[in-house]
Amino acid sequence: MPMQTTDKTDAVKSMLSGENSEGSDGSESSDTVEWDPWDPPHPPCPTLPPTASLMSQVEMVKQHHFQVLAVVAASRATNIIAPDRTPQEVRRKFSEICSELADILEKDSVRRFLNLYRRNMRIMGWGLVITSQTMDFIVSYNALRCAKVVLEGKAPKLCQIRANPNYMTSYGYFPLHQAAEKFSVDMIKLLLCYGASANLRTSGQKVIEGLLPLHVAIENTCMHKYLEDNLLTDRKLKQVDLDFIYKLIHLLCLPEMKIFLDTTRLLADNTDNIVDELWNYIKEGRLVHAAILLLAAQRKIRTCASSNRNISCNLNGFDIIRDRVTGSIVSIEREGRGLTSGKNSKAHKQLEEKRKFFHNSLMLIFVISKTGEALDEYIQSHSEVSHQEVLEGVSSILDDHGFAPTGKGISIGDLECRPYDCKASNSVPKCNYEDSGTTKAVGESPNLNVKAKKAVGKQIQSRRELEQTRKMFFPHWRSVLTSRYTVKVFPFYAPMMEREDLSNLHMAGGTENGLKDKWCSPVGVSLLGKPPQLTSTSYQSRTRRLFGTAALTLLKTLKRA
Repeated sequence: MPMQTTDKTDAVKSMLSGENSEGSDGSESSDTVEWDPWDPPHPPCPTLPPTASLMSQVEMVKQHHFQVLAVVAASRATNIIAPDRTPQEVRRKFSEICSELADILEKDSVRRFLNLYRRNMRIMGWGLVITSQTMDFIVSYNALRCAKVVLEGKAPKLCQIRANPNYMTSYGYFPLHQAAEKFSVDMIKLLLCYGASANLRTSGQKVIEGLLPLHVAIENTCMHKYLEDNLLTDRKLKQVDLDFIYKLIHLLCLPEMKIFLDTTRLLADNTDNIVDELWNYIKEGRLVHAAILLLAAQRKIRTCASSNRNISCNLNGFDIIRDRVTGSIVSIEREGRGLTSGKNSKAHKQLEEKRKFFHNSLMLIFVISKTGEALDEYIQSHSEVSHQEVLEGVSSILDDHGFAPTGKGISIGDLECRPYDCKASNSVPKCNYEDSGTTKAVGESPNLNVKAKKAVGKQIQSRRELEQTRKMFFPHWRSVLTSRYTVKVFPFYAPMMEREDLSNLHMAGGTENGLKDKWCSPVGVSLLGKPPQLTSTSYQSRTRRLFGTAALTLLKTLKRA
């Protein structure tokens, strides 16, 4: 990735304004010149009066040196830094303290964290900023108190060093991607409060490129066990089937889906061009992805417009996306009439498959546009109800708006709702996830405010519940954010078939380059678009650097498994 450049931030401008106000020659403002945020323009050196004493001159030089350090520190803590500037040697030494740091972050102890930082300042902080590796570790453990301390940078033991919420890691993603990976609404709010951008994309060879934090949340939500168990059998829609759409909506409204939808909603609210992102999912054939985004972000979609300036500003997001889908259907109809081959030809069947898919998409958009507000209100107010009550409540909402299944409807017996068989810790209260029992949407802080001081509280129990919920329903070993890691660690409850598939891929000589494009599924092929499970090409080809990275990743994963 090319080195990130930017205009001066307000923090740097304020430090330089006093120096640059004098002696301006009226030339083009330096604010419009791109510069490396890691090495910003320094304040001009002061003119030493010839009559000043030696001590006065030394003091002026010291003051200028401190000004330079302040400008550099402010720039590195407030601008987008990409790629990671931490030296490899510093990252390697981090592995020596990561075990102790993991224990500290598990308890989210600020006192112990600051003591560890004091002893390892050159490892956890480098270049006048908290290293991206340290921040990534904090976010991965959902350590809210420690995250707030390093983002503020006011603790005396930090020596005025703070963390940058927009500092890319050596893996090619930003802290907000990691928070989305953890489905931690609290951490996302905290990062956003301190200036994290939801519009930064992944980059580099260690990660699928071009992913927004929103993409990470949606892609991983599609792997929710309920969705995979109930929808993977419907990989192709052979007809315009309302029942499939109703089934999908009912599943998304279950309490066990709430933290996943809450994460998606929060990220969508802070992501630009949300209508365009929705359209990308639809035109790529990802109906489930589109449904998640439609339901979670329906309030923003109603009020936002497209980035296309040629579109009337009077249209809301639902109108815009409906027009695009309708236009695609019309184009397919025209293309079909121009085909010279018969109806049984491959080209004709592909067009028919696309047409049916877009018809399903149009119906999904129509249903959510009419019922989205009522469904969202129901989800927020029914976080601890039985599956039977959810089915009845959602069916009632759909029926009130004029939608009803064409067949016998949906019953508990039609749904496969079993979490992964991971054993919960004794300190974590177990929820009854029986199909007809009472369920609870755990992992959220009910009265959380966006302000940072309210985003951090005594949430140790909630953090554990969130992690347990994530393990029970999300196959983290298949996460889209870590799909290119060179080491895969499977928990004991992971399906044996997935381990065998990965082993067979490795034995067959599968490569990352050959599979990297499979993340994008073509129209009509996959509704879920499961990300690929990648492994290294060969042990002989691993470099020493990648081995160190893989070892650290393995250690982190084992600690959290």
